[in-house]
Amino acid sequence: MTANQQIQQCIQQCIQTRDKLNTMAGSETNQQNKMMLHEGAHHLNLCIEECNFTVQHTGGMA
Repeated sequence: MTANQQIQQCIQQCIQTRDKLNTMAGSETNQQNKMMLHEGAHHLNLCIEECNFTVQHTGGMA
């Protein structure tokens, strides 16, 4: 598996985890827990953006 494929696989796993956190937050009744789940999803989204940036600016050779 190339480095680019590994990064793409990691991005997909992060997207799935981010979406799961957002789903969990949507059904959470405790406001503090809801906020923490959304915060975790937000941090994963930042990681996803950084990984996508790296892949795009290295021509997929990262």
